[in-house]
Amino acid sequence: MLNKLLFHRFPNIKSLLARLQYEFISALNVKRDVIFMNFGYAAHHQGYEPIPLDPDDESHRYPIQLYHYVAKHAEWENAEVLEVSSGRGGGAHFIMKRFKPRSYTGVDFSARAIEFCRDHYDEEGLAFQHGNAEALNFPDNSFDIVVNVEASLYYPNIMKFFQHVKRALRPGGYFLYTDLRYEEKLEDWHKQVKSMGLKLIKEEDITDNVLKAMELDRERRISLVNTYVPAILRKQFLHFAGLSPNSPNALPHLDNRRYWFFVLQKA
Repeated sequence: MLNKLLFHRFPNIKSLLARLQYEFISALNVKRDVIFMNFGYAAHHQGYEPIPLDPDDESHRYPIQLYHYVAKHAEWENAEVLEVSSGRGGGAHFIMKRFKPRSYTGVDFSARAIEFCRDHYDEEGLAFQHGNAEALNFPDNSFDIVVNVEASLYYPNIMKFFQHVKRALRPGGYFLYTDLRYEEKLEDWHKQVKSMGLKLIKEEDITDNVLKAMELDRERRISLVNTYVPAILRKQFLHFAGLSPNSPNALPHLDNRRYWFFVLQKA
């Protein structure tokens, strides 16, 4: 209930608390155990064939599958790409290897996360820099694709972010966007997305896919929390990881939120 109140009434406090949790994770010596921060994607219940992965990537299968699902809806050949809120860089590195754009720039507010990415990834064309989603410091018409995965729910002023996305995209460029919102906020959120002035190519409720991934990935997430987080903070971080600390088996949950995916294009 408190978490929901913060989301609805105090967006700046909500953003600050989320950043503190995120910075705490960045400060831990988790190395490559935590290079993705999203809830993941699975469609095995729909007859979906899992994507082939390198052995080193297998433990991150479900977060990777979310990036793969998002990325496959655009053309990447010779594309110059911006990911806003790139976190610890796992998605950026995966897309660079799998889809091979010309360049990929990840921006994140966490200096620790950017330092981690610069230390751990050396893929040609992949770069990371410190920045604010609501004040992107790039010229107009700079990118062919902008990616944003499960991050905008923490932005105090999402319309500022959307304005920068539209400005930074080249004509014909794509905005690949996925996130979640409380059910009572869905209508307003969809209106905000559609008010960007971009052409809506696709919108899809992928809540069931995300919940399935969280279920399949539950034991790994519990293990990470138990390994790296002090006992006094574990309940909060289980919740942050999408797991209910009050259920016997830490069952996955989205706290009455729905998860949507959008593909938009600049005219």
